[in-house]
Amino acid sequence: MKNQYLHIKSKELNFKAKLLWKEAPKTCNAILKTLPLTGKLMQTRWSGFGVWIELGEVEIDEVPFENNTIYLAKGEIMFYPGFESMKEIVIPYDKVAFASKAGLHPANHFATIEDLTDVSELGRRVIEEGLQPVIFDVK
Repeated sequence: MKNQYLHIKSKELNFKAKLLWKEAPKTCNAILKTLPLTGKLMQTRWSGFGVWIELGEVEIDEVPFENNTIYLAKGEIMFYPGFESMKEIVIPYDKVAFASKAGLHPANHFATIEDLTDVSELGRRVIEEGLQPVIFDVK
């Protein structure tokens, strides 16, 4: 399991994110059970420079807070278990302070994108073109 990577694809953009098994094992396990996961990425509403996918109808094991933080940097992927707001995955393309209309929330940092070259392009596309297709999988 230690060498598994989350693969994220949006159109021709491909990202490889190292799963943080040591820091967030329950989150990694819960996310892997949902894969492959498809949906649409949208711009974060309150959190800053990130794109997110709502997981409202996706069946996900209950996950406690682990490796949780409010502040994420570019490429640090987080899962929010939905305690105060909806379940979601956020991919920061710059700095993020995770929040909802209820205020700041801690969320689980469970994976980190290794090559950040195209992460800003993903953010630009969401802002300028709107919703972007995404597929999360593991290989």
